[in-house]
Amino acid sequence: MGGTDSEKPNPNKKSAFYFANIIFLCMITALSLAAAVILFVRLERLRSEKGVEGKVYTDAQIEKVRYAAAETERNRILLDIQSSFESGYSTISMLRDLFPGDLVVMWEGRYYFYPVNRNLVKNEFDESDFSLGENGFMEYKGENENVSVSRGIDVSSLNGEIDWEMVSEDRIAFAMMRAAYRDTDGNLVQDERFQENMSGAKSAGLHTGCYVDLDADSEESAEEIADFVLSHLPLSQQEMGAPVAVRVQIPDHTSSLGGQTREEWTRSVRAFCAKIQKAGYEPVIYANTAAFYMLLNMDELEKYGKWIADYGDYLYFPYQFDCWQYSLKGTVTGIEGDVSLDLRVKTDAEE
Repeated sequence: MGGTDSEKPNPNKKSAFYFANIIFLCMITALSLAAAVILFVRLERLRSEKGVEGKVYTDAQIEKVRYAAAETERNRILLDIQSSFESGYSTISMLRDLFPGDLVVMWEGRYYFYPVNRNLVKNEFDESDFSLGENGFMEYKGENENVSVSRGIDVSSLNGEIDWEMVSEDRIAFAMMRAAYRDTDGNLVQDERFQENMSGAKSAGLHTGCYVDLDADSEESAEEIADFVLSHLPLSQQEMGAPVAVRVQIPDHTSSLGGQTREEWTRSVRAFCAKIQKAGYEPVIYANTAAFYMLLNMDELEKYGKWIADYGDYLYFPYQFDCWQYSLKGTVTGIEGDVSLDLRVKTDAEE
């Protein structure tokens, strides 16, 4: 899929703004530590006043201890931040470490914090379970023998003509094809290489699936998109072996979709998925971390599979997922130029 899905990077040129935000957070931490010091000192004073042996502190001494504690903590955190920046650690990575109970995403230069939804099913993976191999493909390094993974790609006519036999020889197990898009007049049209790609991948032994953008402003419009995709599917779900995905993206300021509420987005996604499922296919919701957290009520969509786009050093998505798009710039034999790389993850319990 296109690069518009990735979260915008945190440019170093704006580091002063981010430093100010983080320093503010550091000061809060330092003040909390200082408050603890003050409480301890006052307890010591109270013990002394009650005849318990201990040192008596004056107000001036308390203020001096408080200031020293705050300054020490502030300097420690700033040194940690400086060291992190010097080692290439991004601001958003530091914020995610500072707020483990929140989901932190960045969009258009601003940071957003969302509490982890304790009602949703979590995945059981940690940061060390996946890593990139020397060949650029993501690999599972965890110890759970019930976990199985398969390599995949997602393509469109923009990837040009594909030699699917060579793709298969590169150990690619599945491919997601763009089924349709809107032309410059706003009409929904089939991707020019959709049928060719579906047939070629199937003949080469790959599991096949497809995706389409949810550029819908109502449930009725979402169902129309689903109907369009269904009318062009050449294979049954059993023959395909991979799902039908709907891609949710945060619209830009010029889009007519920008005014939709979280509830409206959720209803449209649900309408699309219900239509696909009723036709006998497996629906999956594709989005990057920002779109999942900012646009959708995920507790209303838990029964549908998730295809998460996340291009960090590790998967920053705590909930159950089916597929992970981890790169937009992969290299696969049989395809010229960059191609998006995916990893499908299953456990025996999900089979």
